[in-house]
Amino acid sequence: MSTHDRPRIGVAGLGIMGSGIAQNFLRKGFPLTVWNRTRRAADALAHEGATVAATPRELAEQVDVVITCLSTPHVLGAVATGHDGILSGARPGLRWIETSTIGRPTALAMAEGAKKYGVEFLEAPVTGSKQGARDGTLVVMTGGPAELHTACLPVLEAFASKVIYVGPTGTAAVMKLIGNTIISFMLEGLAEGATLGARAGIPMEKVLEVIQASGFASPYWNFKGGAMARRDFETHFSLDLLHKDQTLALAEAQWYRVPMPGLAAIQQMTSMARALGHGREDIAAQVKAVEAAAGFGTERTERHSEVPWAAFLTGDPSGRR
Repeated sequence: MSTHDRPRIGVAGLGIMGSGIAQNFLRKGFPLTVWNRTRRAADALAHEGATVAATPRELAEQVDVVITCLSTPHVLGAVATGHDGILSGARPGLRWIETSTIGRPTALAMAEGAKKYGVEFLEAPVTGSKQGARDGTLVVMTGGPAELHTACLPVLEAFASKVIYVGPTGTAAVMKLIGNTIISFMLEGLAEGATLGARAGIPMEKVLEVIQASGFASPYWNFKGGAMARRDFETHFSLDLLHKDQTLALAEAQWYRVPMPGLAAIQQMTSMARALGHGREDIAAQVKAVEAAAGFGTERTERHSEVPWAAFLTGDPSGRR
């Protein structure tokens, strides 16, 4: 694609993910207009060559493709359909790529609303965290008309290393929630294992060494386990947003009558982490909830390893037969 036929891009929502996505368009020579609820993030991109729109409506009026990257279904609805929203400035033929994690009902509602304005809507939730957004290596899963997926590939590939077509509108939203469900299990398992290891005197580095030499090795263990070991909870993906996604996944499970007792239990630990004041921290801070439940930082220091082995053979905690 030459510099003369690149579509004009608009990005609405310049948080952790949206700002990284926007920077990739600038680096790759796309004409870029941005909008954000708070001006500071937009001004930072303006210094790099982006145009700043005053409202979502103004953004839509100036571009060929709008990309939304917003925190919740409610925020997306307000930005897209509210006064001076995206659709109020839309014209037939405008393409709207929605990258947020919003759930199937909201994706379907946004697609229906877009259709009334002649806007082509493609859901395209992403995974890959802050680093992936910054480096243009996100994985994108799309839902909508297959031909629209194909038409949008040059835009999507500006910030993604892999774009996977899932199916009709709504399917990509569910797929993203499936992915974040699995992340929830991995995160909780890692947090519980790390806490047990710490109580037993096994350093996190040794836990990770064994895990990564096993059949269940994954880059994710070093990514989040390393953060836990360093006590580095700088936000890549916040616990507040993970909790939101867990709620959306459980709602889908209820709709489809699929039991998800494991996720329901894990969400309670995420709720505990938020109640302890860690909601804005990275999801690696889930370990703080497990540590709190285990009594870390209190006078409770007993170790089960000190119980005589005979207790496990006889059921007698004293070890006597």
